[in-house]
Amino acid sequence: MSSPKYMMITVAKCAPQQYGQAIEHLESLANDLKTGAGAVTTRHGIVATGEHTGQLILFQTYEEMNGIDRAFGVYEKSEAYKGLVHDIAISVTLRNILRIEDVGLKNPSSDVPAYGVATRVKSAGLELDRLRAAVPHFEKNGAMIFRYCTILTGPTAGHRLLVVGYPSMDAVEKTYDALRGSAEYNEILETHEIEWRNIIRITG
Repeated sequence: MSSPKYMMITVAKCAPQQYGQAIEHLESLANDLKTGAGAVTTRHGIVATGEHTGQLILFQTYEEMNGIDRAFGVYEKSEAYKGLVHDIAISVTLRNILRIEDVGLKNPSSDVPAYGVATRVKSAGLELDRLRAAVPHFEKNGAMIFRYCTILTGPTAGHRLLVVGYPSMDAVEKTYDALRGSAEYNEILETHEIEWRNIIRITG
């Protein structure tokens, strides 16, 4: 699998009674984005905590920025996207483009995680060496995917977003138990100010 360099995240309001149909459309849209825009990976889910609780979320990654341009072209033609917007009447509340930084996760999984944890932080610099030193704590406790990104658009451009996928809530708990006692994680907290942390239930 290629290493993606950019990510686009879209969050949208959806009535709970429409979740099932919306997820079916998201599955079809994910396929459209892979075939029509060259998306390297796609993941979708429902935000479980924070100000966007209950909203749909779609992650898509690309090798180059042109892939994001092609994604908007897919939206114009995709029947799945039209179903989301016109039939289910979802309402987009947030869309951002991010640059993915290489932190050296050794064995990222292509399996679908059960949960994602997204953490937004503010930092003066990337501090990649500090992030890379903490990666083994995530790996040892079940992290399946690890994305450390710089937000490129919106009012928080320049802030960082860490998105980690896990097979279970137990793996999330074990990871943060391990991090609390680690020197590497505490060094990250010296240079990164946590703004929020939210949990996402991954649906595909």
